[in-house]
Amino acid sequence: MVGGLACATREFATLPWSTLIQPAIDLAHEGIVANVTTRRALDLCRGLPFITECFVVKEERSASETRVTFRQPALAATLETLAERGPEWFYAGPLADAAERALQDSGSDISPEDWHREETIESVVAPMLDSNGVRISAASLGLSGSATLFAMYTAASRIAAHAPLTEPPAIADLASAMASIWQYRFATSGGNDFSDVDVERWVDNALAYGGESAVIPDISHTAHLNAVDGDGTMVAVSFTLGHAPFGGRWAIPGSGVIMNAGMHNFTGSAVVRRNGRWIGVSNMTPTIADDVDGSRIAVGCPGARRIPSNIAMALAWHRLAGCSLQQAVSAGRVHAEDRQRVSCETKRLGDACTEALRRRFPAVEDETGESYYGPLTAIRCSSTGVELALDDRLFNGFGARA
Repeated sequence: MVGGLACATREFATLPWSTLIQPAIDLAHEGIVANVTTRRALDLCRGLPFITECFVVKEERSASETRVTFRQPALAATLETLAERGPEWFYAGPLADAAERALQDSGSDISPEDWHREETIESVVAPMLDSNGVRISAASLGLSGSATLFAMYTAASRIAAHAPLTEPPAIADLASAMASIWQYRFATSGGNDFSDVDVERWVDNALAYGGESAVIPDISHTAHLNAVDGDGTMVAVSFTLGHAPFGGRWAIPGSGVIMNAGMHNFTGSAVVRRNGRWIGVSNMTPTIADDVDGSRIAVGCPGARRIPSNIAMALAWHRLAGCSLQQAVSAGRVHAEDRQRVSCETKRLGDACTEALRRRFPAVEDETGESYYGPLTAIRCSSTGVELALDDRLFNGFGARA
């Protein structure tokens, strides 16, 4: 993560490294009001050693609410040194030594060369798909769910050309297309490595696929953020956290740095070999869409294999159904990976849409915002200004709007 951010800083930043890190230092020093998601994560991890190592948690109770704040003094000190010494220090200094010792003490044979190798950081051109006046750019095909996202938005665009996307039969058609797309992905011989595919051909093949294959278990989880600056430079970035809140749930001693748990990515499906290293795949799909009117949208969310479905539907509601950005983020969503079952938000979609899905799928499962349907966020930047849309689902993590 540090190496990737350093690469982005060298290529795109207009401010110095130390200035970019300062807001994080301030937050770690001064503390943060825990939102619903973080409070839930802290409760789940209560009593684990890394919590007392890394957090100073304070609860303030009143008649109407309990306010939870937390500070991260050890992390603040680490970030101060990182700001002063630069990203190389993170991989070659005492912090790297402490991480290596901690891993070796736990039985790992990790070496300093494994801790950081320059070739693991790549800057690549994002794969793109032009569809109905919008150009969608998403994460590298080799490691993400971008191909499925492209196919789902293409399906929505084709359906919307013949019927309003808000009509129940159209939503059922889109759910059926999702099932076809996922079944095709599960059946392809290359597993999750799409790095050499022709995007448009893959999309057409996925939408026409009529076969059946097994549904692969999914246990991963991610976090996502969007940002835009005054010059219109836009960022959509996702982080793979692992199967549990707070990633690996252990910290580099004395640093306040909580380690990730991405190793589960090597257990769920075929891994990808790149530059002599094995890389765990992910379905995270940070997305930026450029419209013909000159506006741009950054959109993303957590949710494992629901990520492409959620993003495609939000873009479709906004771009094809004419919803405002906030309406598109709040609108009901569906997800299907095979032709036997579909999950959906019945309350947001309504009875007519639910019945249309029941006529198409043997099993229709009602799901809520807690079931990986949020928090999806979107930012739209145009000549008239910046528009922000925040998910309003359960455990959405947003206590207030700026």
